[in-house]
Amino acid sequence: MLVGRLHHGCVRFFLVLFAATMLVTADFPAEAQPPEPALDFSAEQVLEFADHLFSQREYFRAIGEYQRFLFLYPDNPEAPTAAFRISQSYFRGKSWQQALEAADAFLNDYAQSPLKWQARLLKARALTKLGRSEEARGEFMAIIEAEPDQPFVAEAWYFIGLSYAREGRWLEADEALAQVTSENLLYGKAGEVKKIVAEASERKRKNPAVAGLLAIIPGAGHLYSERPGDAALAFVFTGAFAWATVEAFNNDNDGLGIGLGVITLALYGGNIFSAVNVAHKYNDREERRLRERLAPYEQIGSNRNKPPVASLALKFFF
Repeated sequence: MLVGRLHHGCVRFFLVLFAATMLVTADFPAEAQPPEPALDFSAEQVLEFADHLFSQREYFRAIGEYQRFLFLYPDNPEAPTAAFRISQSYFRGKSWQQALEAADAFLNDYAQSPLKWQARLLKARALTKLGRSEEARGEFMAIIEAEPDQPFVAEAWYFIGLSYAREGRWLEADEALAQVTSENLLYGKAGEVKKIVAEASERKRKNPAVAGLLAIIPGAGHLYSERPGDAALAFVFTGAFAWATVEAFNNDNDGLGIGLGVITLALYGGNIFSAVNVAHKYNDREERRLRERLAPYEQIGSNRNKPPVASLALKFFF
């Protein structure tokens, strides 16, 4: 009996020991496991990676990394620079509204930063891209009045001139561009834009009302809009049907005369309508050509404070 009890006791002991071992070594459920420690990157590494993306023109990925930098290191001395580069990235990525909002956020958070004038210039340029030209010129003028002796004032005058040129306001454009003096790097470009403005001002816009009035003589409205081929067609066809109508009535063929008369009136009215339309198209074509000529001269300024190309290829991913 004693041996049996000892045997049962040993069995129970080993069973308990086995159960305890299994509990200790068993895996915890996934939600109960402690999180793995996050990779820790220095402020310099995060900013360097963001700058690398910016230099590779991956602007929207760069924005995410600059935002990461600001979240992790809001008190870092480079925080204003990172915030400004967010607005730069949006601008260079052609997201004008986001660039405007980012510039406003920068000016609100870092009002005393030396970069505030660049942010205001970028804001004004974003307003221009959004078609809010009057607001943009107001912002540029505020910069000029606040810091009249600073080098970036020439840039403000330059973009004011471009803005007026796009609207066909030749005199204002010329006066603004004349404020860019020879001491400034933009002087050469301003001179080239002034030449474009002078050439464009010589090519007067066509007045659609004048074109319609001249079209009383078939083809004259088209000739006014420099469309000699259309002018010849309008004159020949309208004149031919008018002559045929008169001949039909002279030959007492009233039915044919009435039919031809209706066609003649339609051609005559179409000639006037077409002359007005051609004048509008002429103006649209000239404006498009002007925008195309001015476009290369707008691609400056947004590269100020450009991040350096990263010299180290980082081997990690966020």
